[in-house]
Amino acid sequence: MNRKRLLFLIVGIILLVALVPVAGKRIGASIRSGGNVAAAAGTPVSTPVDFFSQEFSSSTDIVPVGGLAAGGLGDALLKSSVWNTLLDYERKQNCVDVTSKAIRVEQINEADSFWVEDWMVVACSKTEIFKVKFTPDQVGGTIYTIAH
Repeated sequence: MNRKRLLFLIVGIILLVALVPVAGKRIGASIRSGGNVAAAAGTPVSTPVDFFSQEFSSSTDIVPVGGLAAGGLGDALLKSSVWNTLLDYERKQNCVDVTSKAIRVEQINEADSFWVEDWMVVACSKTEIFKVKFTPDQVGGTIYTIAH
């Protein structure tokens, strides 16, 4: 009886050790992508939820966009990346008349590990506020998550 129990325990541990890394990679990928959007190349994936994230890297070739409201902590390229993501979102909602009205810092994490901004836009005559959470990554880029 003790040998069966010991064998069962050893087999269980081996299976656990083999499956944990696989599950961890999938969970990590889901968390990094916000569970909804995605590619590092910046191509949004359609989602039924108004929540999406994007990763911005300083090496991304994005041309700054004029007409953005003043404010926020990001540089022109980061703000341009967020703005283009918002424009893509609004296009998917069949709205192409989008204007940036205000960008305001809402929260700065005490450990400087993230900050949150409110982005006010007028889209097809409707005022909307998007919460944008910015988190610096370990390689010099910034991951942002947008909630609507």
